[in-house]
Amino acid sequence: MQQIHAIPGTFHSKDGTHIGFFKMGSGPGVVIVHHSLATGASWHRVAELLSPSFTCYVLNRRGRASSGDAPNYSIEREYEDIRCALELAGEGASLVAHSFGAVCALGAALLSPPRRLVLYEPPLPVGGTVAGRYLPDYRAAIDAGDPDKALEIGYAHFASVPKDKVALMRGTSDWKEALPLAHTWSREVEAVEEHGPSLERYRALTMPTLLLLGTLSAPHPLKDTTAGLAATLPDARVVDLPGQGHLANSRAPALVADIIRNFLQA
Repeated sequence: MQQIHAIPGTFHSKDGTHIGFFKMGSGPGVVIVHHSLATGASWHRVAELLSPSFTCYVLNRRGRASSGDAPNYSIEREYEDIRCALELAGEGASLVAHSFGAVCALGAALLSPPRRLVLYEPPLPVGGTVAGRYLPDYRAAIDAGDPDKALEIGYAHFASVPKDKVALMRGTSDWKEALPLAHTWSREVEAVEEHGPSLERYRALTMPTLLLLGTLSAPHPLKDTTAGLAATLPDARVVDLPGQGHLANSRAPALVADIIRNFLQA
């Protein structure tokens, strides 16, 4: 197989923050927005598999990797980052987004509708609070310089990972990669909480939308948000990822890429 090269680039968002991305492939534009505690590298393999058919623009969301940040965080700035990326990708570009990145993509799509939209398990408080009473505890651990403790709290209470599995995650590559980004999670979870349970605003999104859902993913907030969006969006369908959870982009990239390719080419 011919090696696909990722070409790094940057653009300036509306507030002047520089946003890094990498570009690979040829064909219609597709913007890819990653999840919390990660960078665009988490979607590198999926983008590589899509690249014979699409030009992929894989963002590093603000505050990580090659992207800058602003003194005061606002999810609306993330909407603007995605809008700028869609403009860069060209007319008729589609949007693929994961987890909190998918929450940001929903807001961006209301302002600059993509041709097609792929959402992989956005976590919203449709079935109740996501953070519960644990957001202050998470922030306190970050402020105390203990990102290990913060991640333990966050995985157990924000991501609904069973505590025995959280213990097994310690020391893994996923855990080590999340540590330097742990401080960004609290602001994202706060934005999720402020969103509220209603999805009614998204009824205006009339583009074809694919909702990816791991069969092993947590009922709350992942499966209930997906079900809520499926019932709200005018042109949406759910496709299950058999035997997968919230990180199929890393665990089963070929499966994810095949489903996305088929949807975008339909």
